[in-house]
This record gives sequence, C-alpha cells and structure tokens, in this order.
Amino acid sequence: MTTPLAVFAPGVHDRVDYYISKRLFDSVFPQNQTIGKPDEGGHTIMSHYDTDPSMDNDYITHAWDRCTGQYRLDVNGAPELQRLDAGNLGRLLEEQHLFVEIGSAEMTRLIKQTLRFSEDAMLPSPDCTLLLLDAGGVALHAVGTELESGRDARYSGMDAGFIWREEYVGVTGPSLCLHDMKPRMVHREEHLFRNFVEMACCAMPIWAPSGALLGVIDSTYSRSGYAKSAYVSVMPLLAQLARRIEMKYFARNYQDHVILSVNRLNDYTDHDDEALFAINENGVIVAAEFALTKGTIGDAKGGLVGANLRDVFDVSLDKMLDDHHRAEKSHSRTLLRNTGRHDGLRVFSLPDKVSFTAVVNGILRNTPHSRDEASVQVHDSLLALSGDDAVVSENIRRIHKVLNKNISILLLGETGTGKDTLARAIHRASDRRDKPFVAINCAAIPESLIESELFGYEPGSFTGASRVGKQGKVMAANGGTLFLDEIGDMPAALQGRLLRVLEEREVTPLGTTKASPVDIRVISATNKSINDLVQQGGFRTDLLYRINDVVLSLPPLRERSDKIRLVETICQQECGVSEMEISAEVWNIFLGYSWPGNIRELRSVIRTALALSDGNAIRCEDLPERLVTGERAGGRVTTAPATTPPWSDSDALERNRILAELERHHWRVIDTAKFLKVSRNTLYRKMRLYGIMDADA
Repeated sequence: MTTPLAVFAPGVHDRVDYYISKRLFDSVFPQNQTIGKPDEGGHTIMSHYDTDPSMDNDYITHAWDRCTGQYRLDVNGAPELQRLDAGNLGRLLEEQHLFVEIGSAEMTRLIKQTLRFSEDAMLPSPDCTLLLLDAGGVALHAVGTELESGRDARYSGMDAGFIWREEYVGVTGPSLCLHDMKPRMVHREEHLFRNFVEMACCAMPIWAPSGALLGVIDSTYSRSGYAKSAYVSVMPLLAQLARRIEMKYFARNYQDHVILSVNRLNDYTDHDDEALFAINENGVIVAAEFALTKGTIGDAKGGLVGANLRDVFDVSLDKMLDDHHRAEKSHSRTLLRNTGRHDGLRVFSLPDKVSFTAVVNGILRNTPHSRDEASVQVHDSLLALSGDDAVVSENIRRIHKVLNKNISILLLGETGTGKDTLARAIHRASDRRDKPFVAINCAAIPESLIESELFGYEPGSFTGASRVGKQGKVMAANGGTLFLDEIGDMPAALQGRLLRVLEEREVTPLGTTKASPVDIRVISATNKSINDLVQQGGFRTDLLYRINDVVLSLPPLRERSDKIRLVETICQQECGVSEMEISAEVWNIFLGYSWPGNIRELRSVIRTALALSDGNAIRCEDLPERLVTGERAGGRVTTAPATTPPWSDSDALERNRILAELERHHWRVIDTAKFLKVSRNTLYRKMRLYGIMDADA
C-alpha cells in the first residue's frame, strides 16, 4: 500500500505527487503522535514533548533521591556552582560555534517576540532568562528580557560557563533534562537548594543529526509567583524553539546536499510534525532526522540512511529536481489537503537560504553531468580555502595527494587560523563525505569525562552513568572522520587508550570487554608545539607517530598574502556582498593590524562593521577601537613603495594606472580587475610587485 506525497518549492505550491510505503509512513509519523494538532478546545497538543510535567512528579522524586543519596548533596546547604575558566570556555565555544550561532539567534528571536507581546498587551515583561547548554551541561549562551547583573548571574549560574549537572546544582530543570534526556519542569520548592526556590525552570532537549543529545534549551523565571500549571504553556514554545534549532543545525551540517522536508498534509502543519532527509549527488539518503521519533527512530532511520531516494519515494533525484524547478516556474497554488481519504505528505526543499541556493546554483543541478559537477563542486570547496597564499595553497596541494588514503593529518596553527574549517573541508572533499564528521575538543571536556566521551560506556558503568549507556565519539565517527581538536591537551592516561584504538581499529566502551571494529580517518589539531610537549613528557611519542603522517602548518592571518581576498570572501558570506566600498584608511588598518584572533577575529570585525555601516560601505568609525589603535603587523596600502625599484617606463605607467583605478573603484579589487580586464589573482600579483600592497600583506 502506498501513500501520496507532494513536492513543493519554498513559497511555491504546485502539486507533484509521489508515493511512499505505508510501513515507512507509519515509521516516520506514528499514528499515536499528535504534535501540532489542536484539540476540541483549540489548544495545541504536544504529547511527544510531555508538555504537562505537572501531571507526573515521579521524576522530581527520583532526582531528589539521586542528589541526596548518590551525590550526597546537603539540602540545607548551597549549590557548589562550577564554572569553566575563560580559556576552557573559549575553546568550548569554538568547538560548538555552529550550535551557539544557531541557538543564540533563535533565543534572541523568541525573547523579542515575548517583549513585543508584553508591550502590545500592556503587560509587564516577564523576568525570563533563556540558557543554551551543551550535552555536558555547560551553559554556552544566555539571553533574557531583563538580564541579571553580574553579581546575580554568578549567584544563580545564569551565565555562560556555568555547569548545570545534578552533582553541582541539584534538582533543576536543565539538570534533570540532561540526566533524563526528556522535557523537564521544576517549580519553586521542587528545587533542592534554597537559592533556586523562587525560580520556575522549563527545559527541552535538543538532538543532533546523529540522534545523540546535542544540548538543552532552558527557560528560567527568576521570580516565579504563579502555580506550576501556569508554566505548562511554556513547554510547547520551548519544543518549537528546540525544533527550529535542530532543523537549522541539520541543514547547516548538510548544506552541500539536497535537503527534503517531509510533512503531513493537513491544515496545521508545523516544524514539529516534520522529517528531514539529506540527499547526496547520487540520490542516496545520507542522513535522516525525525521530529516525532526522537530516541526511538531505530529501525526506521536505519532503513533509510544509505537507501536510494528512488527506493524510498519511488522517484529519482533528477526527476524530483526537475519537478521542483517546473513547480518553481509555474507559480500555481494548488494545495493538497488531507481529506480523510488518505494520509498525505508534502516534500519540499528546506527554505534555508544556503541549502536552497545550493540546489538552484548547480551543486546538484539536473543535467546529464550533474554527478560530475557535484564532485567538482565538493573539491572546489576545498580549493577555495587556498586562496592566493602560497603556504595555504601548498597545504591544499598536499591534502589532495592523500585525500582518499588512510593517512592521518595533523593541523598546527594559532587559535582562529581555520583548523576546524579545513578539517571539515577535507572530510567533505574525501570519499567519506557521506559518512559522519565527529569533532571533539580535547581541552573543553573535563578530564573525568573525556574517556566516556571518546569511547562510550555501557549502562551502569559508573556512578551517574545513563541507564541506557552512551555511544562514544569514536564509534559515532565510524566510516567517517574523527576530528580531535586541541589534541595537545589530551590527558596522558587517555593517550594510551587512543593509541590502541588507532593501532587495532577497535573500540571497547567503559564497562565491557567486548571490542567493536571501527573505521575512521583521524584529523588532529593543536595550537601548541607538539614536539615541545613530547620532549617535556606531556605527549606520547608513539601516539604522535600515529597522528602525524602529514603535518600541515596553517599560517596566522598576519602572515598571509591574501588578506584582501579574505575580506571580500567574508563580506560575501556575511551579507551576500563582496564588492564593498572600503576606504583606503580601512584597508590600511586591515592589512596592518596584527590580528591576534586571526580569521575568526577578522570575521567578527567585518560582521560588526557591516551591521554598523550605512549601506555597503565600511568606514573607520565602523571598526572597533582596538583595530585603530592596536598593534601593527607591518602591512599597509601605499601610494608609493617603501623603496623605489628601477622600474621601466612601461612598468611605472602600469603601476600608476592600477593605483588610479583602485582609487576610482574605492579599492574594490573585483571591480578594478573587471575594468582592467585581468583576473583578480593577476591584479593581486601586480599590486605586490609594484609595492601597492606589501608582499607580506
């Protein structure tokens, strides 16, 4: 028996029917799930997210028993709030930058909506703080309608860096959500410690594409004067917020793929009643993500990943994309509704700017050469990182020689030089691109947890272990790439275990002697001198030989010769504009500043400058003060070289013409190159040759 599907482009509603087996339909959308469906009273039912925790307080009782028995917390005492130091927090935020970027934007949007609603209804603003936590319980970002003072934040833990695990904070919404991996609400006296008895906190899990816990979103009301039942309505809002984060995180992780979004066809569809599929250029489903079956997708998901689109939807990728483009052109609005005669689904490219643009710009264009073009596009994404810098270009050349060989790569470079970006690009360009890319920051995980994070554990392996066990990062990367960031900070005791895994290609979780085979490509990175660590006894020599088959040093930004191209590229990525009007004074600063934060700092500066600028022009007043007064690196834009070489008359004439056109085009290199009818690389080369830009700029 089959069930019809309809394909829609974002904003386009031309119906195209496909069919899906009833077994698969029931797996993706179980009949007993009613997320998003209004009941007779017009209220939204969110049964999957357990949105009325007040009906069942057993989890509160169990949490009190754990905290007073297992952790021996004193209910008459105060919580021992733990906070990461600035260095470890910075490294963790670097590792989780995508999660934080997506989560913080969604949190800010919800807070603004809350403020607008309160203002329109002439109600006082709720004293609410949203916290985004990682799977280890560390707060990554906080935003609120009335952000607490620094003193209160330190007192209550409502700030980035605080660790919200039961052994530290007792019974709270986020700590229970982390432990139970379910939506949890804790109200006033249900908290273990007196510090929190005026609070009401609601927490919702956020899931990674792999099915593992990605983190938690928590909404805490610091001065709760209402009954617990009053906060039940918060849970559906948090569920929708968590779902939006999950969807965007999935889309960004698979932005080089076609992404299909599958919904029931009814009048009340929303993000909660949705499944996402990432499809590669061969029409193979490489990832699937179901909202309704979190933690229970098991066989349904396993049967989808690796299957061809044709086998699941009875349509080829080329046919679906062709139908998609025809629907886009027709602009008709024929909606397929659930009439009761059948259960309908609709499938459309996720309305995410990056993913949708990837389709229409040809990454998976429906042409006779689509597979070849897709393959070239993947490799182009790696080549694009090389830019015009000789050192980086040589690194990319060496990577291509070992791309699909079982050879480990060690990336060396200062913080912010792009080690994580390069590692991901290597994975996407390799023949493992359809398999997982798993990153772990060895410096950001407490030493007591890093072993279980890497290798996983069986149920009940140690005090505080999840009753269902946990898959380790190494096994999660099976078939794909394991990225060990900041490997120089890996505890010595763990180095021996990792060495055995790399030698034997087997993983043994904590609490068992059973080893499982694992196939991984290892990329490591550090900002420390790994050779010095070896000489000091802080890093094993034999492990170093296992991870340094190829060693690549990433130059700091101050030493790169392609700063202008990097600025243009980042402008394009941040606002879709590469041909910015940038004054010569700003170029002087960009090329002369020492950039201690490297490319990450450059991106932050450009993002802020674009937000502060008027139109597409960046002026000195748009830059942070540290750039204007900061340490210089020696690069500069000049109207004359520091020393005048013996140019010929024709060379001098060409130099003057280039200078004149750069000035006329406001130092927009792309415009100048187009006017002069030369390539951008040629113009860069001539600028360095004629001293218009220092050779090391």
